[in-house]
Amino acid sequence: MQTLEPAVQARRLSAEEFCLLARREASSLYRPRSEVMRMLTVGQAFGICGPRAEPLAAMIELPLAADVEAAAALRQMLGRQGLGRGSVLGPPVGDRALLPELLQAALRAAGRHGGQVWAVLEADADAEELLPIYLEAGLALRAIRPLNGLAPCWLFVQVPRACRADPVWVPLSDRPRLAALLGRGWSAVDSETTAQGTALALSLV
Repeated sequence: MQTLEPAVQARRLSAEEFCLLARREASSLYRPRSEVMRMLTVGQAFGICGPRAEPLAAMIELPLAADVEAAAALRQMLGRQGLGRGSVLGPPVGDRALLPELLQAALRAAGRHGGQVWAVLEADADAEELLPIYLEAGLALRAIRPLNGLAPCWLFVQVPRACRADPVWVPLSDRPRLAALLGRGWSAVDSETTAQGTALALSLV
């Protein structure tokens, strides 16, 4: 008889569990360790765990009002819009193949707190591959800009799918046009892979 292993499970992680995953990453948002510990004091880490309950992937969820550098930088970018309730999801750490399940769990938890849900993804070499997963999860790309002196970050906000209408398709490689549309209030809400590379669907949402 074949015994099937249980599926991966989502759960809240301890600070020690999250730090074990984060220290293997190059993410500048999760440096130094003292700042990560401050994040975990005011926020919480959600993870996807394997059959033996070992954490495989994780991300931090912070209140938008948290007194930590990442949240403060996002509030500064948003201006008056950032003064209300909301949450910020940090970049993923660990197994990127589990990102869809990880985002689903983190977004569900963040949604319970009310307000807008934002997500930060550092624009490194892996970001373009992860971008479609964020869009599929119901997040819209709102800006590409440095956050708190870091390298440029992809900044996403959760929007209703019903708001996604009349898109304009822009190649991801056309950064000047993409930046111009994002700067005028458009958001990337979908993506597709073409012979020329990834294209983004931008819409006013």
